Amino acid sequence: MENSQVVYVNTFAEGALIGNPEEITDTQLPAVARTWKKNAAVVHYRLFGTESVSLHGKRKKFLIGDIGSAKIILPVEEEYSGVAAADNPERLLNYWISAVIDDFDLEDAANPVLVLNRKKALERLREINARRVVEGGQAYGVIQAEIRGGYIMNVAGFQALMPRSFYDWDTSLVGYIGEGFNVQVVSIGNNGPIVSRRELLPNPFHAVGDRIQRGARVRARITHIYHGLFKAEIRPGVRISISTPRMYRILQVGDEVMVEVKGKNRREFYGVVI
Repeated sequence: MENSQVVYVNTFAEGALIGNPEEITDTQLPAVARTWKKNAAVVHYRLFGTESVSLHGKRKKFLIGDIGSAKIILPVEEEYSGVAAADNPERLLNYWISAVIDDFDLEDAANPVLVLNRKKALERLREINARRVVEGGQAYGVIQAEIRGGYIMNVAGFQALMPRSFYDWDTSLVGYIGEGFNVQVVSIGNNGPIVSRRELLPNPFHAVGDRIQRGARVRARITHIYHGLFKAEIRPGVRISISTPRMYRILQVGDEVMVEVKGKNRREFYGVVI
């Protein structure tokens, strides 16, 4: 079982359990809290529940946790949690979150409280790592949820999608919530980055690309849609960008189509549906 009383301090991605786990003692807490707040330190915490708490004379709902010597609370409002009003903030209990200290109450030494702000932490992560999260760039990411056909990840503070087939060349292997690793940014669409773990692993199918010439007709599987173009794979890692001048049906991710190869650029083949 994960130890919710420890924290990790780093600026890789939300929930990146990198570095030495830290448990803050009673004597360390005042100095640590003031230093982390002053420096807007990004710290990774594990929350475990919800509670209604009276703070500054008002009773409000919070997500709660602890770091051994202190209680930590995260207000559920979007300005603190980073979770939209239409979404359920309790989903943050499913994985480690990033937060900066927004406020603290250390007057009662027996019951110290740290007030967290996740939204500010994510903004800081994105600011620090912005140059890494570009097409072709590499950054650290953590799986936060499984969805149909893939995973939702936090990559350097950005929410990203990793299609299931992009996890590993061996399609029998699957990721798990909380798993962290380096990824390559395949593309950046309207809904954020699309990333791949397997691009940083040796590709057992690399030789296939050398056997395909212009004019070849190949079967490819749609992996995602990017700026109106369909991205597909002929074999794992052998990508082709497809335009559809004669589209007789609406294509979806997972569909297989026949494509005529028109050429190859620096990164991938390109062609048209036939």
